[in-house]
Amino acid sequence: VADRERVRRDGRRGGLPYDRGMGLLLMALAALVVIVGFAVSARRVRATKLSKAVTVSLIIDEHGVSRHLADGRSESARWLSVTEVEVICTPVKTADGATAFVMITESETSGCLVPLGVGHDSHLMVGLGRLPSFPWSEWTAAQGHRPPHRSVVWRRRDAQLPG
Repeated sequence: VADRERVRRDGRRGGLPYDRGMGLLLMALAALVVIVGFAVSARRVRATKLSKAVTVSLIIDEHGVSRHLADGRSESARWLSVTEVEVICTPVKTADGATAFVMITESETSGCLVPLGVGHDSHLMVGLGRLPSFPWSEWTAAQGHRPPHRSVVWRRRDAQLPG
C-alpha cells in the first residue's frame, strides 16, 4: 500500500511519469494536427490548380483550333501552320477528365492541347484530315498505348525540326 501511495504521490502510473506520458500524447496529437493540416492544404492547392486548368471553350473549325482555360490563358494553332501532331497518353486524368490529349504544334512556342475523349474528337478528326497525308493508322495506334506514352503521329515534311 505504501508503494502505491508513493507512485500516486510521485505522479507515476504504470511505471511512466504521468506528466511525461501526457506530454508525449500532446506532442503526438500536435504532430497529427500538423500532418492533417498539410494534407488538407495540399488537396486545396491541387483542386485550385486543376480548376484553373479546365478548358472553358474549345473551338475546332476549318481555320484551326483554339482553347481557352479557366485561368485566362489561351492556346491556338492554324491548320495551315501546323508543323507536328503528337498524341500524349497520361496515367492520370487531366483537369478536363481526359486520359490522353493531342498536342497540335505550330512552332516551338506556339500550339494547342486538345483533350481526347471528352466530346471534341469528331471535330478534331475533321481538322486533322485537313493536314496533308495524315496517317490515320498511326493516330489510332498512338491512342492505344499504355500510359505514360508520347507519339508523334504527323510532322510537316518541310518543317524545321528542333535541334
